[in-house]
Amino acid sequence: MKLWVERVRPVLARNWNFQILKENLWMFRWYHICFTYNHTQKLLGTYINGHLNNYQEYDIGRPIFGNHASLAQGQTPERSFSGDLTQVNVWDRALTEDEIRNIALCKDDPQGNYISWEVGWTPFKVTSYETSLTKLCDGEEVKNHLWFPEISFKTAQYLCLALGTELPRPTTLQAIADLNALANKTFPGDDRCTWDYWTSLTDEAEEGVWKFYDGQIPDKLLWEQQEPNGLHYENCAVIFPVGMSDIDCKTNKKCVVCTFTGQQRFSLLGTCESELRNVFLIAYQEAIGELYFMGYGAYFIKKQEGRWIWVDDVKNQTIARMEETTPDYPMGRRWWVLEKAVCGQSPGSRRRLLLTPCQHSEFTCDDGSCIPHHERCDLKYDCRDNSDEAHCHLVSKPDDYQEHLPPRSTRNTSESLLVILSVSIETLSVDTREMTMEVSYELMLTWEDSRLQYLNLKVSNTLNILEDEVMSSLWTPEVSFINTNDNHHTRVDSDTTMMIDRRAETRTRDETAPEEVDVYPGTVNTLSIRRKYGTVYKCDFNLELYPFDVQQCSMHLRITSASKSFLIFDPANSSVKYSGEAILREYRVGALELIHDATGAFGEVRVRVPLIRLYGYAILNIYVPTVVLLVVSYLTLFFRASIFDVRMMGSLTVQLVIATLFSQVSESLPKTSYFKMVDVWLLFCIGITFLVIIFHAVIDSILYQSASLPTTGNTWLANGKSVPEDIPYTDIGKRLVLLAKVVTMIVFVIFNMAYWIYIVY
Repeated sequence: MKLWVERVRPVLARNWNFQILKENLWMFRWYHICFTYNHTQKLLGTYINGHLNNYQEYDIGRPIFGNHASLAQGQTPERSFSGDLTQVNVWDRALTEDEIRNIALCKDDPQGNYISWEVGWTPFKVTSYETSLTKLCDGEEVKNHLWFPEISFKTAQYLCLALGTELPRPTTLQAIADLNALANKTFPGDDRCTWDYWTSLTDEAEEGVWKFYDGQIPDKLLWEQQEPNGLHYENCAVIFPVGMSDIDCKTNKKCVVCTFTGQQRFSLLGTCESELRNVFLIAYQEAIGELYFMGYGAYFIKKQEGRWIWVDDVKNQTIARMEETTPDYPMGRRWWVLEKAVCGQSPGSRRRLLLTPCQHSEFTCDDGSCIPHHERCDLKYDCRDNSDEAHCHLVSKPDDYQEHLPPRSTRNTSESLLVILSVSIETLSVDTREMTMEVSYELMLTWEDSRLQYLNLKVSNTLNILEDEVMSSLWTPEVSFINTNDNHHTRVDSDTTMMIDRRAETRTRDETAPEEVDVYPGTVNTLSIRRKYGTVYKCDFNLELYPFDVQQCSMHLRITSASKSFLIFDPANSSVKYSGEAILREYRVGALELIHDATGAFGEVRVRVPLIRLYGYAILNIYVPTVVLLVVSYLTLFFRASIFDVRMMGSLTVQLVIATLFSQVSESLPKTSYFKMVDVWLLFCIGITFLVIIFHAVIDSILYQSASLPTTGNTWLANGKSVPEDIPYTDIGKRLVLLAKVVTMIVFVIFNMAYWIYIVY
């Protein structure tokens, strides 16, 4: 059975397999660890403190045998166990979960029937001592304290925060008395720090309002008599034997006690160590003011001859010495001079390392204090020294990265890289006469770049925006706008925004960085670039059915960074949306769609914009007036035959108005080689009015040729003859007038039926 901080490895008949622990093991804590193997079901189980860690199928395929057992000794000293062992037992059967739980809770203390802890062991270089089952199973955490002699308030505040706690928060007089009693018990005969300690209370922010470090206001202030009495000159509080007193923060030095509830674990970051036993350390002290950091493995950090050193205790080597700094403690980010190669750096060079008490979900400020990791690089200061917004790099590039080469597909290097296109159209403006569509839109391109790694990504991509300098150093796809007058294409400039989209929680920690840097692979997280454009696209309108036409105008986009064997638009995830007004001046915008085209040499897509003509204007300004004019023209057939000039003048006026309207409509539309439906309508109107004029002329000619001249009544001179003003219709005249009315109506009806049926169908 082999044990690490975060994993275990049972070895059965020379077969082994790692099992990840749900929680890391801590130093100076007792753990009950049990492995079971059921050879009939071929199941291997791991239990920690009586709880199942995991089961896995495991077929060793051979019997388990042996004639000796060894504890704590590996093949080399570096692989040996360091710590305490007790109650090691082996059974010739798999214990049940209830049996394991009872042993872990100290309800039962059985001895193994194959190997027993009580007999058969031969110790080598070990120290034995007796302890009770109660101590093994007592899970209560006791308070730990670190004591330091007189220092300034600023240093005291740093010291406790960098050790993972803070200055005392006295809430009762009994707590003050207990602290003083503990100091006298811890340092008997040493009267330097048996009382008079800094607290975290200050009223520097607002006079008279005393707050703890985190801004909390205590329910009760335990002042000594006549305290506080320093006004704005004394803004800090210290613990006296029977209460608190306010004093000047800047000029006084007082003792410090840092109180911990349970054990505090530190991490040494920036060392390129992948084994957690070489990363984790525990702080302890043997005398007031002393401070050591003992590693889970071979490493120690301690002060020697006035200098902090990082040593390998197994090999008896000094790895690095810390440069002098103020305050002179190793917690936080510090510069170290290497005496041994670390992370490829040669001895003698400087390297920045971080010694931090912060947990995995926290970020360490330069002064050693902790904040939630999601507050790192969130565009606001959260650390007291503002270090959380420094060095907020989001992208890590390999040394051989070339921004002119497109990345390869992460799924299959022989496939084309998929580029997701998102088009968000905000406004549309269509010019029918010029056959153009002016579009204001935001274009976003998204892709994966497996060559990159991303650092400290946030859930909201608005916090993952890259700087212009970084953006210009990365490969980006170029898309050309084909159906435009000029060579328009996507641009990367100051108006462009590039961001990283965190699409997966898969991440690791950068073991080379002196900070908590989460590394996200570029294989599952994407880059996006977006920019707003205003472009005029050319459209090929078919106006044959104008004004009852439906047009399809397109935005023709083509990836020109590389051919389609390298880059194509993603047909499954690309999208387009329109957020502008649905009703334009002449059109109603239909449902937009993306049409992917794989026939050419490049990846192409068309954003098809359906434009449904709003024909209300044409109806009101063309069709209704012409119908009225046609009615007027038709009514002239009902005028008396004797007023030929009135009939002819009315028909000619109607035809002239329609011809003028025809000219105006034609000027407002593009010139085409084919007839538009509005042209057909207006030509018909001109034609039918011309037919009415012909009818008038024919009727007048026939009537007056067949009429007999009366001898009395008023006359008028025509061709040298006197003709009566009102000539009665003959039968042929009546039939001729009726024929004109009927023919005109039939022509109108037949034309309209054919006209509107053609438009509708």
